[in-house]
Amino acid sequence: MHALMKMRALNHLNLVVSDIDRAAGFYEQLFGMQRQWREGDFVFLSCGESDLALTKGKPLIHRRFHFGFRVESRDEVDGWLARVTEQGAPITHGPEDYGDYYTFSCRDPDGYSIEIYFEAAPRGRTGDVMIES
Repeated sequence: MHALMKMRALNHLNLVVSDIDRAAGFYEQLFGMQRQWREGDFVFLSCGESDLALTKGKPLIHRRFHFGFRVESRDEVDGWLARVTEQGAPITHGPEDYGDYYTFSCRDPDGYSIEIYFEAAPRGRTGDVMIES
């Protein structure tokens, strides 16, 4: 019999960016992330329970790739929409109201798609990732 291993959480996301300082500034200024450390062409930013790493290189972005920030209410989505618009990040989708899911998307300086959304209850989740060993 194999023991089950369970992932505790997604810890970080690493994006390849063309300009480290520009990308770090975008996430620090717009989303309030805090720089934890930098080593050469690598920066680590904190974001609540997860972190965002930025590595210098040529971004290769699939058209469907995106990442999202879940917020506590529809009003927060609207507040973020106003902030993103004020900061000049391009809005690429929304806002859209799907009943229990309210969302919009924008792009960062390298073209990565960022979704900001509220959902009444988690959708699309079947539980924790489990792997038999």
